[in-house]
Amino acid sequence: MSAPASSNKKKKLRYADPATFLPHFAWKKSPRGQSVFAEGVALDAAAKKSGTPAYLYSQASIHDAFRELDRGLAGLPHTLCFAVKSNGNMALLQMLAAMGAGFDAVSGGEIELLRRAGIPGNRIVFSGVGKSREEIREALRYPASGKNGRRGILLFNVESEPEMDVLLDEAARVVRHPSDAPAVSIRVNPDVQAGGHPHISTGHHQHKFGMDLAAARRLYLAHRDVRRIRWEGVSAHIGSQVLSLAPFRTALQRMTAFVLDLRKQGIHLRYLDFGGGLGVRYTDQKPPSRADYARMVRKIVRPLRVHLLLEPGRSIVAQSGVLLTRVLYVKENRGKTFVIVDAAMNDLMRPALYGAVHAITPVMRAKGGASAAVRRVDIVGPVCETGDCFLHDWPLPPVQPGDLLAIWCAGAYGMSLSSNYNMRLRAPEVLVSGKRSKLIRRRETYNDLFRAETDVLGES
Repeated sequence: MSAPASSNKKKKLRYADPATFLPHFAWKKSPRGQSVFAEGVALDAAAKKSGTPAYLYSQASIHDAFRELDRGLAGLPHTLCFAVKSNGNMALLQMLAAMGAGFDAVSGGEIELLRRAGIPGNRIVFSGVGKSREEIREALRYPASGKNGRRGILLFNVESEPEMDVLLDEAARVVRHPSDAPAVSIRVNPDVQAGGHPHISTGHHQHKFGMDLAAARRLYLAHRDVRRIRWEGVSAHIGSQVLSLAPFRTALQRMTAFVLDLRKQGIHLRYLDFGGGLGVRYTDQKPPSRADYARMVRKIVRPLRVHLLLEPGRSIVAQSGVLLTRVLYVKENRGKTFVIVDAAMNDLMRPALYGAVHAITPVMRAKGGASAAVRRVDIVGPVCETGDCFLHDWPLPPVQPGDLLAIWCAGAYGMSLSSNYNMRLRAPEVLVSGKRSKLIRRRETYNDLFRAETDVLGES
């Protein structure tokens, strides 16, 4: 669970080594002692091949997380629409598509990414509080599938009345027959407080997302006879890194009552989109299991006889990924120890943005070496910001320059939040499958970094 950054300084953090509890990561014997393995690949061998910093993902971990949630919904018509914002690597998206996933997109750029990944429109939900006219226009023209030439995506989640006006205006340009009308849902705000940090809580009335239930009801009724759209669903999303089933249950019960009320008014919705938000264990959190969450959702939704859409992101990929980084220097300053690594806040923004705690551990144990006593250190990056600190007062065995560390549970909102701040090159991404590792995004080059610049001074 995220916490204010300052709290890391005030308490002595404790943790269990993530390699002892995360699926498909484990300590194993290696030629030099013991190494952490992702499936059948040693992290130190992968880092030697890719360089650091680098993101590495376990395919089996992603597969198992997706299947656990999918199995928990057995017997209920459903589609798991992976939240692209959590990790937009094209290879991972294509892998999830092959498993039967749909996708939740929140921008025109994500829609274009899915197009380039070969994802048909009938597997895409388009959410987002500020869709531009151009984004809506492109989504209306997106190929629904490769079979019949129809256009459009599975569902537009509208978040305001002005957005509905723009959608109606753009739909009038492309709809020639009622069967061509876009499928539309309203994202409602169920007024439920949830989420691991104020920045990722989305379902309270003070948040920018969705519409008040009463206002949404008026909009459904006002447009029930409009031929340019088809009312197909209702949507809600209450927040991210939610560690209890209670707020999910409350929100879902309110949505159920809303669907039944609309049904009495003659509006029969096909889809109920309940977003994502299920939390994961980063250090010592105790979230509900995916299976328990799915069973709770299934029990409440099944009597409605609708098709459920869920939008998991973090719960599918967070624990699948690590950010590999090497120690650059160990610095002492008035009794304070700083471990300076080659990864930085531009590579993993969550600690600086949310005060998020990602466990950090060495990935090697020397052969025959005794366990060294841990020291309390600050693990920091090279970016010119005091906020470029991954952990304060963190227990770490003695390390030296060149040692490899793993920053754990970085598969979600890691690479997708990365930037080129300080003109730093974004990291490569590696996918492990069994005993093989594959580069799925190369490290950026300086040519990549500067290719969009224009030579204004050189113009005549």
